[in-house]
Amino acid sequence: MTSKGRYVIRPCRTLEELGACVTLQGQIWGYADHEVYPLRLFVTITHIGGHVIGAFTGRNELVGFVASMPALRGRRRYHHSLSLGVAPAHQNQGVGRSLKLAQREVAIGDGIDCIEWTYDPMRARNAFFNIERLGAIARRYLPDYYGAIQSRLQQGLPSDRLVAEWWLKSARVKHARAGKSPRQTRAGPVAEVSIPADFGALMEADPEQGRDLQGAVRQKLQQCFRRKLAITGFAIEGDRGRYRLEPLAAVGPRGRIA
Repeated sequence: MTSKGRYVIRPCRTLEELGACVTLQGQIWGYADHEVYPLRLFVTITHIGGHVIGAFTGRNELVGFVASMPALRGRRRYHHSLSLGVAPAHQNQGVGRSLKLAQREVAIGDGIDCIEWTYDPMRARNAFFNIERLGAIARRYLPDYYGAIQSRLQQGLPSDRLVAEWWLKSARVKHARAGKSPRQTRAGPVAEVSIPADFGALMEADPEQGRDLQGAVRQKLQQCFRRKLAITGFAIEGDRGRYRLEPLAAVGPRGRIA
């Protein structure tokens, strides 16, 4: 499909390649065995209009993948992205972004204009990637969405999630794809919500404080969403990350932010 330096981005085609996606989940997130998406799911996705796209080295080793499946809300078709992961030794080299851009390409080819996925609102790195590097927005907060998750990253906390909406043909996404800021308005944000730049380190040092902070961020973001605000920006400055929110009145047709 595409080439990213020493990586080739293409669909996973064989049972062995799809099986490697199962193995990678444990390496990346430290899930318990019963928490990983099984091979049967990846196989099914490829037969029902979804996509499993891999990042391969020159030796054809799978080092990252992104998986999405068709979804329906009312009469609107969209894709739901189940997971995006890159092996630790291959992170911070643009592989994740290349996988998402490939996912965008195949979705547009399928006549899809939006991909959604969930992510942990306390993880600044993911927030920056989703909002700034990809141009997604968020306006829905799902408290303890998955229930208890046994993984290294969840650290025993409620599995709170934000829903990222990636409007594939929006000006925001086109700006982000070109390496520009997705926020093109000169007006400042209406509201900001702060999180630690390294929430994982805080949880290791003081789990009780981390749990209290998660609850406070949950309350603030839910209040913002009740005010019809959407997350349109994210900044990391020093040891803090900040969600920047704007009114939904700035959102174009069918949820697009211009």
